[in-house]
Amino acid sequence: MSPSSVRNLRIFTTVSSVWAVVFGLIGPFYVVYVARLSGGMEKLGFAFAIMILLQSCTCYFAGRFSDKLGRRPFLFITAYADAVILLLYTVINQTYQLYLLQGILGITNGVSDTISTSLLGDLTIKEKRGSSVGKFNAIVGLSSAVGLSLGGYMAKMYGLKSLFYLASIVVVLSTALLFFIREDED
Repeated sequence: MSPSSVRNLRIFTTVSSVWAVVFGLIGPFYVVYVARLSGGMEKLGFAFAIMILLQSCTCYFAGRFSDKLGRRPFLFITAYADAVILLLYTVINQTYQLYLLQGILGITNGVSDTISTSLLGDLTIKEKRGSSVGKFNAIVGLSSAVGLSLGGYMAKMYGLKSLFYLASIVVVLSTALLFFIREDED
């Protein structure tokens, strides 16, 4: 791999790891929060079904347009949208609002997952792609575990809503690192 590809992969790994810590912080509490807002187990299942359905519908289009427009713009858009969604979860109180946010989150997840996978492929070379992707996933997974293990303590100390606020702020700030990824190199 060229030095610029290595640099780009390190930056992307760092950003993805920060996001993994942040979403690890709120991960289990997000489900509890959604369960509380939805008003019943059948509504909780429906809320997550909406998210997964729209996530599935979005993937193809995200990949297709990112091939034409580049990966970075989509990462910025989804990061900022996720930050706003996280904030909105703290102010909603109706089931229909939850369904709407779940749908939007499904769209951003579909875009983000597809773009992240595509960018990871772009940043690795075929001969070492397996080990590069494995290393990336290991680092991001460990980061998520750190967030998950800290989340309970932080929720107890600062409250559940504060985790959503913190997550939103960190997601927005960490996107600045994406400016240092150069897609047009190599």
